[in-house]
Amino acid sequence: MTYHINVRRTNLKEFLQIINSLRSLGVIESFESTKDLVREGEPLDEETLLNILNNSQEEIKDGKSFSIDEVKNQIANWKKK
Repeated sequence: MTYHINVRRTNLKEFLQIINSLRSLGVIESFESTKDLVREGEPLDEETLLNILNNSQEEIKDGKSFSIDEVKNQIANWKKK
């Protein structure tokens, strides 16, 4: 069974420690980041792509999206750092 979990970037280290502990216990078979799903030259299977799209649509319905202006502001802020 596959789950998609959104983790705060500030808590990533703690999350990975928990995941590794659960994997050591045999509770978790494997895990991967969504950034691992998108690599140039590597195809995605249809089920994975549909799951990503469905998850994205649900996030949009829940108001978890950004306007183009918000994205531009975030990019501008990142460039300042």
